[in-house]
Amino acid sequence: MNRAEPAGLAIVGATATGKTDLAVAVARRLDGEIIGVDSRQAYHGMAVGTAAPREEQLSAVPHHGIGFLDPREAYSAESFARRARAWIDAIAGRGRVPILVGGTGFFLRALLHPVFTEPVLDPQRRLQLRRWLERQSASEVRRWARRLDPEWSVRVAVVDRQRAGRAIELAVLSGRSLSWWHKRAEPAAEPVVLRVFALFLPPEVHRARIRARVKRQLDEGWPEELHALRAAGVPEEAPALNAVGYREVAALVAGRLARAEAIEAIARRSWAYARRQRTWFRHQLPGLTWLDATEPIEHLAALVEREWSER
Repeated sequence: MNRAEPAGLAIVGATATGKTDLAVAVARRLDGEIIGVDSRQAYHGMAVGTAAPREEQLSAVPHHGIGFLDPREAYSAESFARRARAWIDAIAGRGRVPILVGGTGFFLRALLHPVFTEPVLDPQRRLQLRRWLERQSASEVRRWARRLDPEWSVRVAVVDRQRAGRAIELAVLSGRSLSWWHKRAEPAAEPVVLRVFALFLPPEVHRARIRARVKRQLDEGWPEELHALRAAGVPEEAPALNAVGYREVAALVAGRLARAEAIEAIARRSWAYARRQRTWFRHQLPGLTWLDATEPIEHLAALVEREWSER
């Protein structure tokens, strides 16, 4: 067991469990700063669709890793881990507590159990492969990823185009699957020790929260947000737009779905994603402290504060 002093704490869990509200309450108690552990909230221009922290929350507590990337850029676990280490060091250097918050579990795992140092891949062959991948449909890219690395494809919560493309690149250009590299290659850095809390909800409560949030997102301008992204030249195949719900919002904007149909479709996909997240956290990050998200936020914040002070 690693008994090193924690470098900070983390609050994780499936979508719509209240991670952001709890993190802000904890940050106020502990004089902390928040680091987003979310592969989609990192993109700017997508605050509504990704349920990113609201303006008043961003103003109340310093945040890092939120809304800083162009939607056309890829954001990998390795890239997150590298940035997060710098953010953690800077926050600790100011005498404050780093609080990592989000639902992208494999990003957090890249800190707790660092990913391997990527092999050098031939840049010309990589460019040629990426051009070929861009011409394929998302389902075809996922099919190839599953075929080249079936072990990896069953472990990840969502096999989106970006992650599938990376799995294909490594398998084709290095001759070894992503799973092989995870198991056998040397880690890129030392593990970061964190005190990790995870939020859970009863399924019926969780589904209701998801549906209510989808309605709120549409009321708050999700279709207009998508229109602004398109006006800025962000293509449909951009990495950021793989986020849950954007396909349905695009159909709503185009008139292919009615509002009620879009709500149901997004809620259904979000719940399926949440179920995969719940399973992932329970099986891939053992030793979490689970918190009942039906409890009042200040009660949970006091519990986290107490456990942090007794670490």
